[in-house]
Amino acid sequence: MNVSVVDRARYRTRKGQIATNVLGVCTSYMQFIYVLPGWEGSSQDTAILRDAISRRNKGYYYLCDAGYTNGEGFLAPYRRQRYHLN
Repeated sequence: MNVSVVDRARYRTRKGQIATNVLGVCTSYMQFIYVLPGWEGSSQDTAILRDAISRRNKGYYYLCDAGYTNGEGFLAPYRRQRYHLN
């Protein structure tokens, strides 16, 4: 990917590299069903995911890790609940 000189500051990470984020959603059979490319490298994951939710598929939920909170379109695990039991 080539970033124009004008936009490079937006795509610069905290380590000084030029980067971009891509959100990819796969089925359990490892087939991509949704791709959202082009976000700046310094963007937060939550901002990218919320943008994806706002663009399409109302009524669907994204399964998230504990770093996210439950909300419209997000289904995160309950805090202090063990899901991976022996």
